Amino acid sequence: MATFVPPPAYTAQQLAQLYPSSLELRQVQVIFRHGERTPVHPRLQNTGLPAHWPYCASSSRFTSAVLAARGSWDTLSYRRRLETFGPSGAAVLASAPGGIVDHICRPGELTDIGRQTTLALGARLRKLYVDELRFLPPAIGEEDTYYLRATPIQRALESLQQVFTGLYPSAFRPEGHIPVIISRSPQDENLFPNEANCRRFSQLARAFAAAAAEKWNGSEEMGYLQEKLGVWMPAGQKVAVDASPRLSGLMDTINATLAHGEGTKLPGEFYDPEVRRIMNMVNVEEWFRGYKESSEYRRLGVGSLLNDIATRSIAAARGETAVKLALMGCHDTTIAGLLASLGAFDEIWPPFTSSIAVETFRVKNQRKSFWGRFTTTDRDEGWFVRVRYNEKPVVLAGCRKEGRHLQGDEAFCTMKAFREAIDKVKTEDWKGDCARNLELKGLPEVELVE
Repeated sequence: MATFVPPPAYTAQQLAQLYPSSLELRQVQVIFRHGERTPVHPRLQNTGLPAHWPYCASSSRFTSAVLAARGSWDTLSYRRRLETFGPSGAAVLASAPGGIVDHICRPGELTDIGRQTTLALGARLRKLYVDELRFLPPAIGEEDTYYLRATPIQRALESLQQVFTGLYPSAFRPEGHIPVIISRSPQDENLFPNEANCRRFSQLARAFAAAAAEKWNGSEEMGYLQEKLGVWMPAGQKVAVDASPRLSGLMDTINATLAHGEGTKLPGEFYDPEVRRIMNMVNVEEWFRGYKESSEYRRLGVGSLLNDIATRSIAAARGETAVKLALMGCHDTTIAGLLASLGAFDEIWPPFTSSIAVETFRVKNQRKSFWGRFTTTDRDEGWFVRVRYNEKPVVLAGCRKEGRHLQGDEAFCTMKAFREAIDKVKTEDWKGDCARNLELKGLPEVELVE
């Protein structure tokens, strides 16, 4: 599945089961993969797949802030067209089949369909948290009640903007309201596993990739892929984990074509169910096995982000933050890394517009002793955290045991169990951890998620 297909709207009975009347929702954090996009690199043009896709109507509606005369600010509206190499190296406009030169997407750009699905995600969040649960206000609240953030990758920012617009359309934002969107420089980014800026994580990622290549390249499964797809590989290349294009690159292009129109489709053999099953299995192992087997990999890949998520949830329980809503635009590697690190990954590559909701609850009418207000253990009493992936509750590995979840529902972790699960993964010195253990080679010691 390349695109997430949301379930039907909840019935009143389903909603009552999902949100027990004994619990009060106090905070929700939504981490979501960007919407549908073009392939991050043009590939497989020898199949007839166009290099340039005409699915980005937003490129005709861009605006930029510009400084005008006498120091005033204005906006400049413009249309973007792409230029490329033509015959004999001449500059020509990039075009889609039929000579279309407008609405042409860059590689890896959020498409019109991607904007639609992320807008729809925001609309579903509004229906649930505003209309049905009445947890969030109908109109956007004060600035300190929400947190918006995206990675430096443009498709993640644009997806965040679309989700926010679906949740709070312009009619529900005061005139002149300008939301604050947080971003980080690439070297500080923790909304995705930051291989480019963490030497030790990069080292480990290469080791797991090499292990996947060694295991699968000579396998019967890879032989099946070669039989089906080998004719389309560049001369001298066989289908392999570490070929050029890589197996993960082939899957990326397949998934992008599945999400878009008939004018950008591959030959039928690329969509063979067994081809797709094998690709998912091998690529998931290459990219995400490390989270299952290595505490260091978990810590370097998503430990800093998990620390942020837990800190925000705990602050809500302590009454130390006004934030009721957090929206974070990220990537497939974020979604899978978080779930795998918590023992809740289903081994399926996250589709476009996949989302994780981290919900913080308290027991209604919970009373505490005088001293219980000041001791950490007792301050956790009566508080629960639940994780939902693509709108379904998941059970975290650290919350399965008796006494570590709400009686009768393992998906509701006690705050204490949630904190302890995050403590095993989190890092408070990510940059320092990234510079340690560089002398070690190969795969790390196996330490499974507990």
